[in-house]
Amino acid sequence: MPTSEASCSSQILTAQAVAHDMGETVAVSSGVDRWARCGTNNSERDVHRVLKHQRTKLDIRVDTMPCGGCDVPWINPESWVKFLVKNGLWPTLAGCKRSDYQSSLDNWTSFWKAYEKINPTFELFRIPDVDFSRCAGVLIHGDEGRTLKRNGLMVTSLQSILGQGYDCKRVGVQGDTNNLKVNFAGHSFTTRFVVSTIPKTSYENNPEVFHDAMQHMAKSLNNLFWKGFVDDTRGGETFRLVILGAKGDAPYLQKLGNLYRSYNTTAKRGEERGPPKGVCPYCLAGTRNFPCEEIATSSPRWLTTVGVKLPWVKTPSVIKHCLHDRADPATFFKTDIWHVFHLGFGRSWIASVVQVSLPYIPCGNLEQKFEFLTDHYLNWCKHNRKQAHVSKISQYLMSYGDASGAMGNWHKGGLTTNFMQWIIDFLGAIPSDPQGLLTRSRQVTYRVNAMFSTLYKSGAFLNETECEFVSQQGLHFLQCYAQNATAMFRCGKQYLFPLYPKLHLFHHIMLDLKMQGAELKIALNPLCFGCQMDEDVVGKASRLSRRVNIRRVASRALDRYLVAAYAAYTKAKLLV
Repeated sequence: MPTSEASCSSQILTAQAVAHDMGETVAVSSGVDRWARCGTNNSERDVHRVLKHQRTKLDIRVDTMPCGGCDVPWINPESWVKFLVKNGLWPTLAGCKRSDYQSSLDNWTSFWKAYEKINPTFELFRIPDVDFSRCAGVLIHGDEGRTLKRNGLMVTSLQSILGQGYDCKRVGVQGDTNNLKVNFAGHSFTTRFVVSTIPKTSYENNPEVFHDAMQHMAKSLNNLFWKGFVDDTRGGETFRLVILGAKGDAPYLQKLGNLYRSYNTTAKRGEERGPPKGVCPYCLAGTRNFPCEEIATSSPRWLTTVGVKLPWVKTPSVIKHCLHDRADPATFFKTDIWHVFHLGFGRSWIASVVQVSLPYIPCGNLEQKFEFLTDHYLNWCKHNRKQAHVSKISQYLMSYGDASGAMGNWHKGGLTTNFMQWIIDFLGAIPSDPQGLLTRSRQVTYRVNAMFSTLYKSGAFLNETECEFVSQQGLHFLQCYAQNATAMFRCGKQYLFPLYPKLHLFHHIMLDLKMQGAELKIALNPLCFGCQMDEDVVGKASRLSRRVNIRRVASRALDRYLVAAYAAYTKAKLLV
């Protein structure tokens, strides 16, 4: 089978050499001769013709859509649904095995029953005569990857909110939601469905290209709910998609939602340029009288402002065309707890705690202290069989001496996970400070690790006990973070434990879990909106795009993706 990551010209030359060694008869019978006859002047075109003939790529058409005065290649979501239904893969959207339609019907019925309890004002539940058992809940994800010469590539994909769970053992809730699992297991190409790969050069100076593309996608998704897809092979059953929201990092959500209240609209110079706009799309935190830094309480002042004012002036196309919560449309844009913590203030926590611990490391100078940190961490990784991700803990890595704030200079969530586990052992191996800050930090780090461990062992919904435990650990962590920040501020070290908007978003998640657990006895697992697997799709699609002609990267990257996806589906035995 051809590889999707090699250049087409190299595969043609290899085929020509193999065909020469095989001889004409064997080459023809094995299909190698078709590859050998391809020309190298337009290798991508010729190779994809062979792939189509030999059926070694997914049978999904790549269309074009007019965006900002140019045609942008894309895979229409309707084409994706047609492919899934025709190949008996619809049940996989519910986390079921291929062709297991009865389990799929049961799972979606249970899901919508639980979801209505949590979100009764969601527009779907106002529509009469909906067959919930044949409605799949789907999320939109987008993020920028890196194509040739480090140029940006916006990869947009769809995914079901339900899946096969995690690779680890699941505990989860009992009852009618017991079979509902998050979508983290399996190859990301079989659980995520790429819609478009648009180079940044297309929309950087013409934002309408991106917004038009999102409008086309929203209209197609809207059509997939109201009309659905009729499966003639199953007696005319109609299958529908219901968009539950969009997820991604903060820059993507701001771009998609036209948000004027977001992470980068915090007041930076007081109010010299007018009143602050706020930092949160869900409430008025960060505006006058509603500080977003108020994280050490379960009843912050901003809590009364949730949903009172829309965070956009121009309505986003996804809100215009997709079903959403009529009472609070901003909740369409989902916060990713993984981005918020592991690529957010979790790094600040680690960098700040390490800097506070430096005076108590039994070494003579700063260089030796960081060597001690490196040795301790690498030995911990070896003992616990963890991939270290870094070869050295440096002053730069821990933002030492950075007066703008100890943010932590790494961009890998897995490294944050390692550091959060390692630092418990590290703080237990050195003397504590007289104020007890390091002891308190060690205890609360253990708590937040237990919180994430619970989430990663749970299903798509949390029960009352899980909600209470998770929210308690998260809120206790925020209280400790605020206490440490106050203590450092009084010491003139305001750059440690910086208070920035991601803490506020985490506060939202914890308070929602606390209230829903107490009042409803059930809540949606926040990891349903996690983007780890989606980041994997973005990375893989971006790597494929580096093997094609830069002038046709949008279409050729999709072609390569369909070849790679075919290999993933075949290996998973999802295609017959």
